[in-house]
Amino acid sequence: MVYGTQPPLSPTITVLYQECRGQISLRQLAKDLSATRTSLKRAKNWLIANRHPRFADYVPDSPLSLEQAEAIIIYRSYTTAGIKGDALTEKMFPDTATPNAKKNALRDLFEENNVSPEQAAQLTRSILDIFES
Repeated sequence: MVYGTQPPLSPTITVLYQECRGQISLRQLAKDLSATRTSLKRAKNWLIANRHPRFADYVPDSPLSLEQAEAIIIYRSYTTAGIKGDALTEKMFPDTATPNAKKNALRDLFEENNVSPEQAAQLTRSILDIFES
C-alpha cells in the first residue's frame, strides 16, 4: 500500500458567542432593549457605585453576566417609571430595609475597619437609633 502525504489536520477551534457563555456586552444589551448605550452605562455605573451585590465581582470593560444585565434592566424600568433617590435605592436593595440586614451591614463595615466588637455594638445601636427617630 502506498500512502500519500497529506497535510496534518489542523485542530478546529470553536469560539462561543458571549451570549452562549452567559455574558452579554453593553452594546448588545442596548440593542436588545432599543436603548442608548449611554443610558445603560449610567445605570451600570450607578449600580457599581452603590455596590449592588450583582456587581461585586465585576471587572471593568468585561462583558456583563446575565445577573448583571438583569440588574441593569430592573434599574432602567424603575427610573423609566420615575422612581429616583431613596425610593430607587430601596427598590434596588430591598433587603437593606430590614433591621437585621442593617445590623449585618454595619457589623461587616466595622469588621473591615478593625473596630472592636464592643465599640461596634455601641456604634450600631447609636446609628440605628438615629435612623429610627
